[in-house]
Amino acid sequence: MTWSQRLLPAASLRRFLLAWLLGGLWLTVALITLWHGAATFARVAQAQDERLGVALAQVVQAAAQGEGPASAPPIAEPLSYRVSTMQGEWLAGDRTLAAYPWHSALPDSGLARLYVTQWGGVPARAAAALRHLPGAAAGEAVVVQAAEPLRERIALWQELPKALLGWIYGAAAAMTLVICSGVALASRWLARASRALESPQVDAAAYDGPSELRPVVERIHGLHRRQREWVGQQRRFLADASHQLRTPMSVLRTQLQSAIAGDVPASEVLPQMLHTVDRATGMANQLLSLTKLEQIKQAGELQPIDLRAVAHDAVVELAPLIAAKRLEFALDGEALRAPADALMLGELLRNLLANAIHHAPPAGRLGILLRAYACTTELVVWDEGQGLDDALRPRLFQAFTAAKGGVGLGLSICRQIADAMGATMALYNRVENGRVIGVDAVVTWGQGP
Repeated sequence: MTWSQRLLPAASLRRFLLAWLLGGLWLTVALITLWHGAATFARVAQAQDERLGVALAQVVQAAAQGEGPASAPPIAEPLSYRVSTMQGEWLAGDRTLAAYPWHSALPDSGLARLYVTQWGGVPARAAAALRHLPGAAAGEAVVVQAAEPLRERIALWQELPKALLGWIYGAAAAMTLVICSGVALASRWLARASRALESPQVDAAAYDGPSELRPVVERIHGLHRRQREWVGQQRRFLADASHQLRTPMSVLRTQLQSAIAGDVPASEVLPQMLHTVDRATGMANQLLSLTKLEQIKQAGELQPIDLRAVAHDAVVELAPLIAAKRLEFALDGEALRAPADALMLGELLRNLLANAIHHAPPAGRLGILLRAYACTTELVVWDEGQGLDDALRPRLFQAFTAAKGGVGLGLSICRQIADAMGATMALYNRVENGRVIGVDAVVTWGQGP
């Protein structure tokens, strides 16, 4: 599991958007409030410290105008003051204000020291400084203190920019409503997309969800449509295959019954049964080839292969059939490469060669030709057969359609293999002097000029 998956586990998109957008909005509002609070606190604290400094100056000035420290008048509330000797003995002011305990640390320059103390049982902010007042002992300084309750420093809410913060919170509340309504609308759009994905039978043109999801909906609909077509084709194919396989099985049963009953001599019925078994076996093998073809289509990865090498292997495999019919075979053309699957291309060539051997006259000729021109590569299997009927030729690539004999699956499989390899396949009568002298099965890769 990656860090992003740990940080953002799968959850409701609606809750995520609300938490992300509203969280960001109100976090920004909180930061603005904290910033104003901190700035206001700093301003209030500075103002209080300045008031304490002014209070110290007022006490010293009042004492200087009188006859000594005891003549200093009280300062304005809530401020208070105290004048003490260096030993902490009270001289003037408020006795409840504790004497400054660290008088030895006060600078002789008269610079005030700020600190926190207790005054009347409540926390207070205080300032202390050394001063020389009239009436004090000669050459001896006194400690002058001024204090104010700390609550005056903490009650900063009175100084906050309430109007500005009110506008900010009002705008944030309005944005919250906008975000919630937007997320609700987006949720409805996503619900439409979900319904469209769950209803592949509905035309994608009627989709009214988010435009960003339209390609996904169209692709899913296309996949469902192709799946339905493929399932329909497979059902039809299985029905036809079952029908075609039932026929040789019925024939074989009849032949066995005749042999058991002794109606037909064994020397006559056994070759017939062997032919029936070969026919059923051939059909089963071709059905297995179709299964392999579907696996190739699912893989979808083709590599350039040597066409001449694959053709050579197919010819070697069928050499006994060629020799049995005393056919003259030729493999012509240069070594060419094309994107294909070696196993399925071999199956295609074996089917085409088997057809050519079947239709070629005894002691006739057939062969394979490899040629290339422009951007096109062609593989041609030719024979000297009787040619194809123009009315039958368009149906030869349909399953269970055969020109003469066979089970009618070979050419259908060949066409599907060619399609899976990105090639095309066609059958042509080869004509010379107005007469059909054979058939060419042409597999083509690429497009001509």
